Amino acid sequence: MKPWKSTIANGVRRTLPLNSRQRLFAAAAYYSVKDAGVFARHARANFVRAASASRTTELDYRAWRALNPHDAETAISGSTNETTFGVVVEIGALSTPAEIKRTTESVENQLGCVGRVVQLQSGSPLQNGVASLSEDFVLLLRAGSVLSPYALADVAKQHRIDPALELIVFDSDVHGATGPKDPLFRPAWSPDMLLGFNYIDRAFAIKRSSMRSSESARLTDRGVWDLLLSGRFSERNAGNIANVLLTEAHSTVRSVNESDAEMVKDVLARHGETVETTVDRDVVRVRFQPAEWPTVSIVIPTRHSRVNLGRLLPSLATTDYPRFDVKIIDNGGESQENTDWYVANSQGLDLTVKWWTETPFNYSRVNNVAARATDGDIIVMLNDDTEIVDALWLKEMVGLLMREGVGVVGVQHRQADDLIQHGGVMIGPGGFADNLFAGMTPGSDTLIGPTTWYRNSLAVTGACLAIRRTDFEEVNGLDEAFVLCGSDVVLGLDQIIRGRRNVVIPFDTVRHFESLTRGTAVPAEDFYASYWRYHPWLQGGDPYVSKNVSRLSAVPRFKDPRDENPVKLALEMLGRSFIKHAQSSSISEEASALIGTASISAEEVAAVHQLHAEFSGPLDIRVINWFIPDIDMPFFGGLNTAFRLAAKLAREHGVLNRFVVLAAPNRAFVASALTAAFPELAAAEIAFYDGSDEQIALIPPADAAVATLWLTAIHVAKSQGVKRKFYLMQDYEPSFYPASTLFAMAEESYRLGLYGLCNTVSMHSIYTEMYQGSATYFTPAVDQSIYHAEGRREKLATEPVTIFAYARDHFRNCWELVYTALTEIKRIHGDGVRIVAAGARYLPASADFIDMGLLDYRATGRLYREMDIGLTMQISRHPSYLPLELMSSGVAMVAPASNWFTWLFDDEENSLLTMRTLDDIVAKLDRLVRDAELRHEISARAISTIAESHADWDVALGGIHAYMSDPENAEAKTSDS
Repeated sequence: MKPWKSTIANGVRRTLPLNSRQRLFAAAAYYSVKDAGVFARHARANFVRAASASRTTELDYRAWRALNPHDAETAISGSTNETTFGVVVEIGALSTPAEIKRTTESVENQLGCVGRVVQLQSGSPLQNGVASLSEDFVLLLRAGSVLSPYALADVAKQHRIDPALELIVFDSDVHGATGPKDPLFRPAWSPDMLLGFNYIDRAFAIKRSSMRSSESARLTDRGVWDLLLSGRFSERNAGNIANVLLTEAHSTVRSVNESDAEMVKDVLARHGETVETTVDRDVVRVRFQPAEWPTVSIVIPTRHSRVNLGRLLPSLATTDYPRFDVKIIDNGGESQENTDWYVANSQGLDLTVKWWTETPFNYSRVNNVAARATDGDIIVMLNDDTEIVDALWLKEMVGLLMREGVGVVGVQHRQADDLIQHGGVMIGPGGFADNLFAGMTPGSDTLIGPTTWYRNSLAVTGACLAIRRTDFEEVNGLDEAFVLCGSDVVLGLDQIIRGRRNVVIPFDTVRHFESLTRGTAVPAEDFYASYWRYHPWLQGGDPYVSKNVSRLSAVPRFKDPRDENPVKLALEMLGRSFIKHAQSSSISEEASALIGTASISAEEVAAVHQLHAEFSGPLDIRVINWFIPDIDMPFFGGLNTAFRLAAKLAREHGVLNRFVVLAAPNRAFVASALTAAFPELAAAEIAFYDGSDEQIALIPPADAAVATLWLTAIHVAKSQGVKRKFYLMQDYEPSFYPASTLFAMAEESYRLGLYGLCNTVSMHSIYTEMYQGSATYFTPAVDQSIYHAEGRREKLATEPVTIFAYARDHFRNCWELVYTALTEIKRIHGDGVRIVAAGARYLPASADFIDMGLLDYRATGRLYREMDIGLTMQISRHPSYLPLELMSSGVAMVAPASNWFTWLFDDEENSLLTMRTLDDIVAKLDRLVRDAELRHEISARAISTIAESHADWDVALGGIHAYMSDPENAEAKTSDS
């Protein structure tokens, strides 16, 4: 960088906080004037980020409480199955009668629940208080603290929703002279945060049976910490309520001491972990000591920045670690001078250099190639603009990484100005991701606790992260769809999806001298790639940043109900409109809008038959036009199957795919969606049209055209310049609508003369027998890399039975029946069942169901392996892929008895089939809940059914190309075959 540019950049770094609106605008302006090509790639993206940075409203606690009233009625109403509570009130040496009375009365005045109070002197063995209790849950309160009137009702509801919970954590604040103050909003279960400080404090209810894990603990702050740390809870049995349910009399933030550090060491030792513990800035610092230190390979990409490397390499040489090597991958140009510089500056490190010349530059690929050229057990990614400031940095990272269940470990970075640059990655700000605590002073207190605490997070920055090589390769390394930014975030998300957790070490061990241009200049391609991978968390929230905290700010601020939806911000960046999905029972308006584009003449239908007669016989299909609707998500359902088939045809038969999209033009969005689902489609051609005859006529020619939706079938029939026309039929789409104009128009699409590619023998039968069409069919499969039964564990007899249902309010899912049946099962069995709903857009707050929301499809397999029973109730003539995925995961299904589904379901063998009536659905579910042996038998047969007939998509789609090449003479399957 030229001296004058360096002066300006340094000035900006000193005066404008990282990721602030002003600094983002500065970066955007820099790229807007640098050159036109860079402007196209970077400037718009950074202007949008800058604008979105100003959309977070600053609220104080009083204003936040006024804007977020607690829904007490929802907590109080509900099941008659009551959870009981015992409340142990700690009486300290300085506790006053007024304080004791205040706490006792807050328990006595609970709404909808009753708690029994036991008083216990501070320092007494906890078991002394618990011994006299018979209640389900125990709370351990200090005298003077006050429960909100609906606290126990909230906890009871959470336990009704998920009776597997043994620990339920909630939020708290502090009594102030003018009202409550200083709230602490707690994250989802964060076991590594608990190592350094009791972030839960007294804001929890614990199952009485779970308190046996620390029988020697006493009723003190340290004893309660011991109890929580000894419990070895997991995300499965530790729940969270994002409501302030406890007001403490005084601030509970206290200094930890050497006795606390010794307690943490002792608890971990009881569980077989060897550690060294010290006190560092009011946090217990835990350095894990594995029996043997694994080998480490450190990967450093650089553009031969001697300034950066000249700072990093000497500091790296101070590292106290038994075995590590360093791999530098340099794209600054190989020369003898540069090679000699490394020889002279290797600092005695085990260092090798790989010169990188591949273009265009891709940061993810650079790191993947370098990592795979090493052989250490642990891979550490390290930026060249970092500096080691603690010789034990690597031992600290690796020791923590070796804990069971840890995926990625990072560190809290500070900049040259000593402000925090990274404290973990948060999904949401600007509609994408940002570094938590960026620009804050180290040691600052926040709404989610001090910056000095260990953090579990969705991801950590790639500037310094450690990961096991096996975990790195399991997810295929960094996602190379990302050019510069975002693949490190996805690496962390991939660990979360697989049930691992990521940890940020909060101590000053590795500095990051991030420049103005690095970290703020994001290639436009990376925003598109990010959207598809971040979407589940943009939609559902970041579990490690409380729901009470704004999702738009990396500096924790109160959530404002008026905050923009992060998905909306992301789509705005991508040039898309944000649409709130909701079902309407009135379809007249939709029909009126589609009549023009869904119209076709008898002459145009006759032309299809004439075309097929003209081009009968073998045809070498080299180019296919796929007519598809606008893309919402490319990973699920019918569109995913169309993309899968297109990818197979390209891979095995050299077909050039062109996707013709019924949507406003946005090539980058569609291309990124295709790439996210099937990377081999990245080079596919893309065209857009609006459904009008004029634009259909302009679509480029192809050997064949394939419709993927009833409306696009009409457009394929009208299209010109193709020799053969197909209809990929994946459900009986007229049944998506009541008897109506839309039903009639959808049904007419089966009379156009298109060759059918039918998903299931049932659709083949419908098309060939009811509508006299010519068709082949395929039997769907499941991706067994995701949906399999390996790792299913045997449930304990005392554990609740878990039922899964797809919770989407759509006509064809019979949601009203499903919801009512599950509600009745919950009423009958109470804590004996837990009901999990995923895909939920419309699940009411009053439901006693676990709402998983919209999941990343890669995460669903792990979820399904935790399920015992699945319920699906499709009214259409295709059962969807959900039951196949559940069956492949070992789940016993209750499904509708239908002649259309006999190719999959076998009553009393691999499933229980039910009438579409409330009584019968409840009866079948009830039978499976009560009969564990029957569940196991059906599960085993379901797994066999999938293994025998639905385990390989390549096999399932194997005959499609032959049929498309000669549909009149191919050995097409029939409904009798």
